[in-house]
Amino acid sequence: MRQKLLTLSSKNAVKLNIKVIVLCLMLLILAGFSYFAPERSEQVKLTSSYPATVCPAIGNKVSSIAALTNSKVNRRSIDGTSKRLNPGKSSAIALKDNAVLVEGNPGTSLTFANNGWKAVVPCSISNGEQWFIGGSGALTSKSYLFIINSGFSESSVEVKIFTPNGPLEPKSISIPQNSTKKISLDSLVPGEESIAIAVSTKSGRVSSYLFDERKKGLKSLGADFVSPVTIARKVLTIPAISGLSGKLASNSNSVSHVLRLLVPATIDANVDVTINSNDGNFIPVGLSQLDVKSQKVLDIPLTFAKIDQPFSVIVNSDQPILASVLSSFTYGKNPEIAWATGSDDLKRWSVNLTGSRPILNFVGDQINVQISATGTNGKKIVKKLSASNFVTWKAPVGLNRLEVTASRDGISGGVIFLPEVGGIGSSYIPMNNGANLETAAEPISDAKVISRG
Repeated sequence: MRQKLLTLSSKNAVKLNIKVIVLCLMLLILAGFSYFAPERSEQVKLTSSYPATVCPAIGNKVSSIAALTNSKVNRRSIDGTSKRLNPGKSSAIALKDNAVLVEGNPGTSLTFANNGWKAVVPCSISNGEQWFIGGSGALTSKSYLFIINSGFSESSVEVKIFTPNGPLEPKSISIPQNSTKKISLDSLVPGEESIAIAVSTKSGRVSSYLFDERKKGLKSLGADFVSPVTIARKVLTIPAISGLSGKLASNSNSVSHVLRLLVPATIDANVDVTINSNDGNFIPVGLSQLDVKSQKVLDIPLTFAKIDQPFSVIVNSDQPILASVLSSFTYGKNPEIAWATGSDDLKRWSVNLTGSRPILNFVGDQINVQISATGTNGKKIVKKLSASNFVTWKAPVGLNRLEVTASRDGISGGVIFLPEVGGIGSSYIPMNNGANLETAAEPISDAKVISRG
C-alpha cells in the first residue's frame, strides 16, 4: 500500500514539474514577443536626405554659371514665380540675374563668375547663421551682400556687422518669398575698410553670399566671393592660399597677404598663428601669444608668408575665433584679389570644376586622401596622397568631375585657382560640403491604432 502511494506521489511530482516547465516556456515565448514586437511609441522610421542648396547669381551682365556634379539633378530659378524643381539636361547652368535652387544631392555645386577676374564659391544653405570674414565698405568697394529666400513665404534675418572699433547696431531685413535681396556694403558700412558680417536667420529658408569687388573709377581692382563659415573654432585651418610659382613667378607679377581675425564672443583671445607649407611650419615673429580683442576686426599683414608656393595658415586660440586671408595679386598691370576662408574636416567632397586646372592643398597631422577625377581629355585620374602636416597637388590637366576622399579624421582641404595660359583671375575655396546629410523620424502607419469610438 505504501509502495503504491509513493508511486502515485512520484507521478504527481513529474506532472507538476512538466506543468511548471511548460508554463515557464510560455512566459519566455510571450516575453520574446513583447520584446521584439514594435511598440506603438517606437513605430517610426528614420529617413536621411540632403537639403537643397542655393547657387548665387551676381547679375550686372557678369558671366557666371552654376556647376552641378550631375546633369540629372533637378533645379529651379529663384525668380519670384518658379515653384517646381525641373530636371535638367546639363551640369552647367548659365546664371543671369536670378539665383538657382539645386535639389539636395551628395555633391557640392559651385558658382563660377568671370569678368576680367575669377570668383568661385560653393553653393550652400544656411544652418541658421553664416559668417563672412571679409569684404569692405571703403571708397573702392563695389561689394554686395546677397540674401536669398528660396522658400514660399517671407523670411527675415538679422545682420550683425563688426569693424575694427567694435560691433555696429544689428539690422533686421525682410526678404520676400522666392527672391533675392542685394545690399551694397558701402551702404551698410560706408568708408570702413575692414569688416566682418554675420547673417542670422530668424524665419524662413535663407542662404547668404558676400561678393567683394573693388574698383577705382572704371578700372577693376579684382573681385572674389568670401565663402561663408558657420561657427567659430579654437583651432582654425585655412588650407588653401597661394604664392606665385612656375611661369607666374616673374618681376611683373606680385602678391601680398593679409590675415583677418575676429573673436565673436565677449572675451579677448590669446592667439598663435602658424604658417604651414612643404618647407615645414613656423610661427612668424609677432604672431605668437597675440592678444586679439573681442568683437573687433583685426588685420595683420603676413609679411613672412611664402610668396613662391602654396601654403596654409593655422590659428590656435584659447577662445573660438574666425579668420580669413586676403591675397592681393598683380598680374602685369592687372590687379586681382582672392579670399581664403576656414575649412571643415574633410570626409568626401565632390564637385564639377568645369575644366579648371586647380591646385589642391591638404592639412593634417597625418594626411591620407584619394583624388579621383576626370580630365578634360576624358582620361581618368586616380591619385593617393600621404604626408604629415601639409601636402599640395597640381592637376596635370583641366578637370571636370573631381572627388576627394579622406581616409582618416583631422584632415582639411582647399582649392586654389590661378591663371593659366589664356586664363584670367584667381580664387580660393575650402573643401566644405554645401549641405550635410539630415536625418528625420517619420511615423509608420498602423491600422491597429485607429479607434472607431
